Amino acid sequence: MTQSKEMLDAIMRAIELEKETFDLYVKAEHKTFNPAGKRIFTWLAKTEEEHYMKLTELYHSLHEGGRWVFYGGSSFELEPTGSDEQQVSFDTDDTEALKIAQNIEKRGMVYYEELIAKTGDPDGRAMLETLRNEEVEHLRVITEKLEGLKG
Repeated sequence: MTQSKEMLDAIMRAIELEKETFDLYVKAEHKTFNPAGKRIFTWLAKTEEEHYMKLTELYHSLHEGGRWVFYGGSSFELEPTGSDEQQVSFDTDDTEALKIAQNIEKRGMVYYEELIAKTGDPDGRAMLETLRNEEVEHLRVITEKLEGLKG
């Protein structure tokens, strides 16, 4: 049994969103000279790339056989704060990039919530909940960094 066209279209849109988000984080990482900014944007890009690859695998599996794939969560840990991060503060461009990232992660959370609501398959729900939870963690890290900038 294959999945409905609506679900396949929704997964394809999620793939596109993950790619766009990955591209944004890579650009932000290359643009900043701030060690904290580089560390966070690199981590965010790696996890978004992993989401992209897993969603692509899911799309093919659903399309070909109607089967959900297992996703146990991201294997990339956020590197600990480096000693050089205390001497450097974000500039306005880094702050704006974090605000954009914050909005993207919020939209991602909402999108995954919508997919979860449409998914009756327990394995599918578990996978989408894991993806949503990782977006929640991304938002927490970004928000924490922005709050730290406010002093």
